[in-house]
Amino acid sequence: MAPSANATPPPSVCPQPPTLTLPTTGSQHPLFLYGTAWKSTSTTDLVSAALSAGFRGLDTANQPKHYREDLIRPALALFPRNSLFIQTKFSSPAGQDPATIPYDPTAPLQKQVRASVEHSLENLGVECLDALLLRSPLRTLEATISAWKVLEGFVAAGKIKHIGISNCSLPILAALYSSPVISVPPSIVQNRFYEDTGYDLSLLEFCREHGIVYQSFWTLTANPGIVRSEIVRKVAAGRGWTREQAMYALVLALGRGWEAGGGVCVLNGTTNAERMKADLEIVGEIDGIKESDVEEFRDLLKTAYR
Repeated sequence: MAPSANATPPPSVCPQPPTLTLPTTGSQHPLFLYGTAWKSTSTTDLVSAALSAGFRGLDTANQPKHYREDLIRPALALFPRNSLFIQTKFSSPAGQDPATIPYDPTAPLQKQVRASVEHSLENLGVECLDALLLRSPLRTLEATISAWKVLEGFVAAGKIKHIGISNCSLPILAALYSSPVISVPPSIVQNRFYEDTGYDLSLLEFCREHGIVYQSFWTLTANPGIVRSEIVRKVAAGRGWTREQAMYALVLALGRGWEAGGGVCVLNGTTNAERMKADLEIVGEIDGIKESDVEEFRDLLKTAYR
């Protein structure tokens, strides 16, 4: 399938922004992933625009009611595969629209997972996925581990590089990480960054200790009060950023300097081409944020949670 005629052409020279390191493989993980949820029939054009702006990571899911995973493939053809970090997710029947579910929901769980991954590889036109996440824990820890073992089989076959989980609490993440039957530990956690979970501060500490990448989503949408806070205003004014850029930068800075690897990544789903470019401009300046400002931001998150 040819890319849309309206898709933005790739630039002739693409700068390589700073990245995180996934310690299990040494692979590089972008600080921003372009989020493709709810893009519908505009998915190809928007992914093309994001990649042309400089995004090098994509997040999608084999969940047709929220994602058009199949419409990402035309945009990928414009860029070398080894320059991109491509991540998708398995969503259980509970998270699917029965009219569009991409596998047999009556099949055993392990067959559902296997069929979903194979379908994702076909949709995206790739031989190997950089990451495959469970979109959420299953109904029991045993079921979650059963699905995880299927993903481990794809890792062994060279079809998936990293496994992770989304919408996950610290107890479940710790149980997966320490399970004696799991041979490929979690490399990535993708969670809403918001007050209801205490901004995942305890989970972030676990990620720091174990070199796990924490992917934040709803970073702006769920936090209008934090975006309007004094610390965000101060960092924005001091660096000539918008408040939204400063919020992104401070969240990313929470993962700065993790000795075991990993760090914090932000999912960014803007549909505005100028904002795509502007948001990416902050990535190279994260290390310039004062540690005292990062600590003030962290203290605000603790206070807001209380």
